[in-house]
Amino acid sequence: MTHQKVIDRLVALGLTTYEAKVFSALTRLGEAGVSEIHAVAEVPRSAVYGTLDKLERRGIIETSTGRPKKFRALPPKVAVSKIESELRDAVKDAKDGLEELASTPHREASDVRIWIVKGRARIRARLEDMVAAAGSELMVAGTPANMMAFVDIWKMAKSRKTRVMFATMDPDKIAGLAKFGEIVRPRYHVKLPSDDQPKVLFVRVDRRIILFASEYKDETQVEDMTAFWTDDDSIVRFLNYLIDSMSKPVKTPGKASRR
Repeated sequence: MTHQKVIDRLVALGLTTYEAKVFSALTRLGEAGVSEIHAVAEVPRSAVYGTLDKLERRGIIETSTGRPKKFRALPPKVAVSKIESELRDAVKDAKDGLEELASTPHREASDVRIWIVKGRARIRARLEDMVAAAGSELMVAGTPANMMAFVDIWKMAKSRKTRVMFATMDPDKIAGLAKFGEIVRPRYHVKLPSDDQPKVLFVRVDRRIILFASEYKDETQVEDMTAFWTDDDSIVRFLNYLIDSMSKPVKTPGKASRR
């Protein structure tokens, strides 16, 4: 692992950049004064003193008596164990504090009823919450690739005995989802050029919650999908009307149609 990666990992554990640089420098030097630490850590000399004080308060370095003072880092195993313990305590305090805040009476609900979720990981988490709250029905539509990408979510819905329906114009491309629910085909289809097919995902839960996700690319290239979800009654009822009028079950080959 490179020196920079070590610093990055220490920062991820809660140290500041200066603390990570000074601590890693001391680990390399073994025992050193401020001048040596300044040279190796590449931290401004004026900042080294305050950083050493902070590291000493964390309990991961030791200071000598006498003049000039010398400093040394605790063994990596001991130091990291102390940092981990401090991090666990911070996580517990944050969790307890947030739960306390969440349990307090909320202000009156605002008029905002459409929410944005960015990134596949966050969308997945939102879908998991929606499925966990589902009572009887889950409807999924969109680009076959996106429908298949969240197969574990549909599997979870099936395990909860939720009725799952998959709507697509290409049932063959999602044939693997048949074991998790019924495949239905829209009654009407707008033909688009093959290179202009929308890459989307549509999910409806119990006819009361709607999520619509779309792939996109922005200048950061960090996230590649965004979603909107809502439980607004007027929006959901209107979309339910459109959905109900545009879908029908896929006919199974070989079976006579009912009259």
